[in-house]
Amino acid sequence: MTTDEKQIIKKNIEDLKKELGDVVLCAVTKYHDLDETKEVIKNGVTVLGENKVQDLVKKIDQIEEPVHWHMIGHLQTNKVKNIVGKVDLIQSVDSLKVLRKINDESKKKNVVSDVLIQYNLTGEDQKFGFSEDETGAWIDEVKNLPNIRVEGIMGMGPHTDSKSAIREVFRRLKSLYDKIDSDVDQDNVHMKILSMGMSDDYPIALDEGSSMVRIGSKIFT
Repeated sequence: MTTDEKQIIKKNIEDLKKELGDVVLCAVTKYHDLDETKEVIKNGVTVLGENKVQDLVKKIDQIEEPVHWHMIGHLQTNKVKNIVGKVDLIQSVDSLKVLRKINDESKKKNVVSDVLIQYNLTGEDQKFGFSEDETGAWIDEVKNLPNIRVEGIMGMGPHTDSKSAIREVFRRLKSLYDKIDSDVDQDNVHMKILSMGMSDDYPIALDEGSSMVRIGSKIFT
């Protein structure tokens, strides 16, 4: 890495931390190599997110620094076994099938896996996630999954230039988060993390109550 590239990362992280305050920065390091990822860690970021299991496992094996690894991309059931027990949080649980598989693999490894339930409130087919109407279904399912601990929910804004449309989705996510928090009394369901907001729309997510943002390009460019 050049000195200029290192300075860009340093400055961007400093600016983001000031802007975010107590909101957790999950640095998305997909498409970025080991040196770039280590530079992010060097500048005080302790939560890193990867979209692909293969990349995630590779970096976990090669990076010794004490960071928290999050799986943030779509997770196929046949890949679950590769990350259970290795990651601190699976943010992208988008189906009952994946929930059950994480529980099964966690049971085999004698661990409890922390997860976020991913919602798709945008109506966009290319995005994965539960609908609002499916909330009761996953809550009922989790009652019977002792090796799962739901720590909150995750969602994405719609792919649009309309700030009002993005705000509406984030507002609905926060409302849903609050409703689950007030209505659900289960030992393995806790609303601690509302993960919403990415490089293009995180200021709106902050306005609407996000407690964790997933930011990639704004760190590196």
